[in-house]
Order: sequence, then structure tokens, then C-alpha cells
Amino acid sequence: MTNEGQSVKPINLTRRFAFTSFGVIAVIALGLGWLLSNMLAERLLQREGAVMQEFIQLLLRTEDSAEFFVDPANPEFRQRFRASMAHVEAMKEPVRVNAYRPDGTVLWSTDKSLVGRKFPVNDELEEALAGKMVVNSGSAGLGLPEKEEHEGLAVYGSNFVESYIPIYGKDGGPVVGAMEFYKIPTLLNESIHEGVLRLWLACLASGLALFATLYWTVARADRVMRQQQGRLAEAQTLATAVELASAVAHNLRNPLASIRVSAEMLQQPDVQAHEALEHSQDITQAVDRADRWISELVRVSQAPNLTPEPVPVAALIRDCLQEMQTELRRRQIRVETGTGADLRVVAHPAMLRQIVLSIIANAIDAMTQGGELSVGWQQTGAMAVLTLSDNGSGLSQEARQRIFRPFFSTKSGGLGIGLALVKRMVEQWRGSVALIPLLPHGTAVEIRLPLAP
Repeated sequence: MTNEGQSVKPINLTRRFAFTSFGVIAVIALGLGWLLSNMLAERLLQREGAVMQEFIQLLLRTEDSAEFFVDPANPEFRQRFRASMAHVEAMKEPVRVNAYRPDGTVLWSTDKSLVGRKFPVNDELEEALAGKMVVNSGSAGLGLPEKEEHEGLAVYGSNFVESYIPIYGKDGGPVVGAMEFYKIPTLLNESIHEGVLRLWLACLASGLALFATLYWTVARADRVMRQQQGRLAEAQTLATAVELASAVAHNLRNPLASIRVSAEMLQQPDVQAHEALEHSQDITQAVDRADRWISELVRVSQAPNLTPEPVPVAALIRDCLQEMQTELRRRQIRVETGTGADLRVVAHPAMLRQIVLSIIANAIDAMTQGGELSVGWQQTGAMAVLTLSDNGSGLSQEARQRIFRPFFSTKSGGLGIGLALVKRMVEQWRGSVALIPLLPHGTAVEIRLPLAP
């Protein structure tokens, strides 16, 4: 319930979780799939470049042809290098191989037209000449601007792998040049595509399995919570009806006591006719009052729920004082009623009436020698404060600390449910109840309830 007594709209936990979790899992799966697929492709490309680098270094070292990069005019070095490159030209995958001097000039190429050229912008070549192997992949012939060293390569296919391999001098000396391998690796591309496909399928299967598991768990929990919520609502309705029955039973003791006293007076042999008529009227009024309370209990117990509603305070207090008028008059108790504004509070009418009757009955029991009962109400902020005070015997400090506990009573033979019921019901209506000692003696009960809009 909200502070205004209105019901909070329930949420569909299963549906909300389905949409939220599906979106979150989808984002995580897509991000993870993209990250892992890029990592897989990069690892495979780096591995391909490392194998090619190891092959070239071993080939040049075996043929002792790396000196060609240092002294390309030497006929012996040129012959050794060309013999080494014959092995490279015999390979199927490289569609173009370039050998670069340290200044970036093409020293040798499978495309003879490139020999002697120098390309002004080639970041990968600069990294290779600095001693770092560079491997990248891309697509040619798709309308994107081409590098100058890529001229004429689009005819071989769109997907390519380009490797820049640093060439070290004799005995692992400094970098003396670099070689560029431009390949259309069919087998490598197939392996990458297959690996990426399997990776995406694994991410998809994992995401669906995670979603299905979490959805089943939440759906089952939601179903159990709905069942428990229904049982709790039934239990609360039953508990409220039982509490109302307890309140009525508690308050019935006063009219029953009145009936007993009147009946005993009628049994006196010297009773006068007018006294007998008065006692008979008291018995009739007490029976009518008890009958109204029982009828009210039956009507409330048959209601599907006990929903709080606006209740006028002044009218309810007048009805309660009218109910207890005979007992108040018999006990010689004066009643002083406040003249505050006609406030409306959020409560259940029948329960609030029983609460006020129970407090008035307790006040009557506290004033055994007569006294004064004061009832007043006023507005404090968004709350209405209802005060019922008596100048009876009052309560000890220990009794005030325990008075709201169930089954605690200061009266001999009391049930101990009156004020415990008051506290529980008032708190359900978002209110509060307090017991205030009065000087020199007496007690005030202060009930705070939210004002109706």
C-alpha cells in the first residue's frame, strides 16, 4: 500500500526479466563474439607471419644471400639471392613478393616493373625496417583507395594477407632490409572463417543456454512468489477477520456485564416497577448493541477483502459514544467531545469503530469510581490525530512498556488482545498509536492516521 492507501501496480517479473536479460545477454554475446573473433583472426595471421619469417630467415641464412641487401651490385650476392628467391617464386600462395633496401627502394620484386621504385608512404615498411614484423589483412578491389605498391593486385582476389618481414644481417646483425609478401591465402581464409563461424555459434549457443536457464529459474521463482502472495493475501484476510472477531468478542464483555447486572437487579424482591422497566430497557439496548456488533462481524468476514477507505472521524466517534452511552451513564462518566474540523482518515470503517470502542471500554474499566472521558481530534500535517483520554487509575511504567504486546492485560481475566489489535491495525493503515500518561493520574491514547485525499 502507498501512503495514500492505494495499491501498487504489480509488475510482470517474468516478462520484464525476459526482455532485460535477453538484451543484456545479447549485447554481451555480440561483444564477446566480436572480440574473440578478432583475436582469433589476429592470432592466426600472426602465426602465419611468424612461419613465413622463420622460413625466409632460414632460406637466406642457408643460401648466405642476405648480403645482397647490403651490396646489391655484387654479382655473387645477386646470384645467391636470385637462387633463394626461386624457391619463393615456386610457392603457390604469394602473388607478389618485394625486397626493400633500408632506404625503402624496391631491390627485387616478382613484378619487375616495381624494381627501383620507392613509395613515399608505407608505415608498415618503416616498422619492418625498424625490426618489427607486421602482418595485416584486408580487401582489395572494393572501391577503397589502394596503396601504390598494391597496383594490379585486385585481379588476384579481394581478401589478402600482407606480411612485412625484417631481414637481419649475417650472424643476426642489424636489419639490412625488409621483404613484403602479398598473399591470397585460401586455406588460411577458410580456417579463419570456419573458426570465426564456430566461435559465433558457440557464443550463440552459450547465450541461449544462459538465457533459458535464467528464464526458467526466474519463471519458477515468479510462479512460487505469486502462489505465496496469494496465500499471504488469503492469510491476511483471514487474520483480519479473526482480529475483528477478537475485537468484537472483547467488546461484547461490556454489554454482557450490563445484561448480567440488570438481570440481577430484576431478581431483587423489592424492585420497583419503574426500576424494572429501566433494567429491561438496559437489557434490550445491550442486546441490540451486541447484535449490531455481531452483524457487523458477519458482514466484514464475508467481504472479499478489507480495503481501507475514507472514514469521517466525527461521525464515527458519535456512533461509538452512542453505543457506549448506557455503560458510561451507569459508571457516572462524563464525556467531553472536541469540536475540531470534520476530518476524514484512511482506514477500514468497521475495524476503526471496534478500535475506538475497545479504547472507550478500557477507559471505562479504568474509572471505577466515575470520572471524565475526553475525545478530540485535530489535523497535524498530512495526519489526523485522534486522542481519547481518561482520568482513571492510570498505568505503571512497566505496564506502559508491555501494554501493546499480545495477551498482556492489566485486568483480571482480560484477554490481552485489545491494544495489541489496535496497534497492529493502525500500523497497517500507515498510522501509529501511542500511550501517554497524564498527571496527576489518567491515560491518553493518541492514534495517528493518514488523512484521506
